[in-house]
Amino acid sequence: MDVSGSILPRRTSAVLCERCAGAVRGLCHSLDDLDQVALAAASTTLRLPARSAVFREGDRATAVFTLVDGAAKLLRSLPDGRQQIIGFRFPGDFIGYTARDRYPCDAELVSDATVCRLDRGRLESMSRHCAPLSHRLLELCAEDLAAAQEQLGAMAQRSAEGRVAAFLLTLHAAARRNHEPGIELALPMTRADIGDYLGLTIESVSRVFAALRREGLLREPSRGHVSLTDLGALEALAGAEGMSQATPTA
Repeated sequence: MDVSGSILPRRTSAVLCERCAGAVRGLCHSLDDLDQVALAAASTTLRLPARSAVFREGDRATAVFTLVDGAAKLLRSLPDGRQQIIGFRFPGDFIGYTARDRYPCDAELVSDATVCRLDRGRLESMSRHCAPLSHRLLELCAEDLAAAQEQLGAMAQRSAEGRVAAFLLTLHAAARRNHEPGIELALPMTRADIGDYLGLTIESVSRVFAALRREGLLREPSRGHVSLTDLGALEALAGAEGMSQATPTA
């Protein structure tokens, strides 16, 4: 695997590290200063353009990544050759960590993004000598599994309106975990991407967004951005009261 992009200077990387959401809820969360410094020293920070691949399904899983900013979609190949979006990742999310020798899916950026790359072997070596890091890896794996199970159950029983509302609340929850208000949100993925993820046609997604605007539940002040104007109504529509504080899906 070859992740092409601009490698940022160490000084720039250090500044990004100080405000990276990974320290709030990602790999670095709950680690002490010395362990965070060690991880930063072993990492490379890359700036990548939208639509580039962080890794591809079937590539050797030689590295793990933290999204410093931007967003990515995870895609898995289907037997008929098509690809299905199985999740989205946001700032602070940890991607590419797997028990397999090869990545089980693609990770493709939906916006320009900064990623922190760490050699997998180096990470595993460090975790053997650092109990907090080893514990954090287990926590992240458990959170990922729980989120996937919750997503499967939730989407199976929801209407198109409920699915889109739940998706918007997922974005809200991701922002809140990064200590942001979560009202004015970036929406870098396309309607087609959202539909693919939710099991809806692009026409259905567009229709639901239009209905939510008419009903005053959201505004779209500019391309790629959405403002959630009635969280309570979105929660009721999703059938998930309090979801804005819940663990988000992938």
